[in-house]
Amino acid sequence: MVGDDRTALSTDSSNDNQHDRRTDSRIATGDGAEFARTAVWLLRLQAVLSVVVAVVLAVVYGRDAALAGMAGGGIGLVLTALAALRAGAAAASGEPARMVAAFYRAMAMKLVVAVVLFTVVARWFAPWFGPVLIGYVATLAAYWVALLRMGRKAPPARNG
Repeated sequence: MVGDDRTALSTDSSNDNQHDRRTDSRIATGDGAEFARTAVWLLRLQAVLSVVVAVVLAVVYGRDAALAGMAGGGIGLVLTALAALRAGAAAASGEPARMVAAFYRAMAMKLVVAVVLFTVVARWFAPWFGPVLIGYVATLAAYWVALLRMGRKAPPARNG
C-alpha cells in the first residue's frame, strides 16, 4: 500500500515486529530534551511547594519548624535530582533494557540516600521531625501533579 511506515502493510511479519518495537521504543523513551524539561519542571514545582510549606510552618509554628520543613523539602529535591540524573542518562540510549536497569539502579540509590539523609536530618531536627516529614510529603505531591500534567499531554492510546 502507498503511505508512510505506519500505514504500510507488509507480508513479512518480522519486519512488522521490528517496526513495532522501534515505534514502541520511541514512544516509551520520548525525546531526551522533553525528559530534561519535565525533570526541571518537577524540581521547580518541588522547590515552590517546599517554600510554601516553610512559609506556612513559619507563620504557624515559628522559624525552627520552617527550617525543618525546608530540610524535608530539600531531601525530596535531592532525591528527585539524583534519580532523574541517573535514569535520564540511560534514557538517552533509547534501549529499553538499559533504561529499565538504570531506573532500578536509580531507585535503589534513591532509597539508600533517603535513609542517610533522613537519619542526618532526624538528628538535627529531632524535636521538629513532623515538619520535616511535611516538607518531604509536599515534594511527593509534586509527582501527582506531574502525572496529571503528563496524562494531559499524552497522545490517545492505540486500540488494536
